[in-house]
Amino acid sequence: MSDVAKAAGVSAATVSRALRGEPGVSEATRQHVSEIARQMKYAIARDASSLAGGRRYAIAVLTSEVSPVLAGAEGALRQAGYDVLLYVLGDVASRAKFFDELPLGRRVDGVLLLSMSLTESEQVALASLEVPHVTIDDADLRHALRTALEHLLALGHRDVALVLSDGEDEAYDEILVAAGLEVRPEWTVWCSPTVDGGEQVVDVLLDGERLPTAVISSNGAAALGIYLRMQRDGRAVPDEVSIVSLDGQELTRVVGLTAVEGAAKEQGERAVADLFTLIRGGEIEPADHLVRLVVRNSSGPAS
Repeated sequence: MSDVAKAAGVSAATVSRALRGEPGVSEATRQHVSEIARQMKYAIARDASSLAGGRRYAIAVLTSEVSPVLAGAEGALRQAGYDVLLYVLGDVASRAKFFDELPLGRRVDGVLLLSMSLTESEQVALASLEVPHVTIDDADLRHALRTALEHLLALGHRDVALVLSDGEDEAYDEILVAAGLEVRPEWTVWCSPTVDGGEQVVDVLLDGERLPTAVISSNGAAALGIYLRMQRDGRAVPDEVSIVSLDGQELTRVVGLTAVEGAAKEQGERAVADLFTLIRGGEIEPADHLVRLVVRNSSGPAS
């Protein structure tokens, strides 16, 4: 650090504050010191610096599934120089074990919760860590569903099926009811968030006297599976059935699926920014929804 300070013409304390992202350093000085450190291949030893400054430079991420939201959060944390301790708590046993043992101890500065709603006892356990936490709830997914539904209603669709990833709440069909649509039990179905899962769920959707004219899928890979299976069965998309994804994955763009984008990766990045604000002692403001509908070839007027 003293070598970097000498080369940059500043004090060692300024180098320390600049590279840790601490206040008290101008942005110009921070960039200058960072560039000198990069040229000299200098990096802070996080474990050692945490002993002096109290920061651990690690964030725990608790999630029930691996998703684009996680990709956005992980990228933002890595860019800020933080290590990520990932815990995928996708089943009852692993979740119970985690909150019983609470293995985080004093290892993290904060916690991100993705797609998880905590019980009262889990909230108490998390609070015992005495570090800030931010929860990404399903508000953006609900907004994405409303956006997709408005698009389909404008196209004249009244028979709309809803395909949800395993573990998602069936209460999403309340949004369809609020729009005045008939919600048939066989039209609210679950599948794995994969292409195979989407292909397999088509059997359920088509196993009825009345067929939906449109399908909304919460997962992009599943939406692709539905599309491929419909095409393979000779059902024209969108002439016979429209498909809209609530997840703007690259897969949906490649095949031209209509999708609601901005509810995933950007959501993770925004949650990380909020968590950093809390770690620094600030307060966070409710964020506006970032979702946007991108109309492609898989949605059209109801037949």
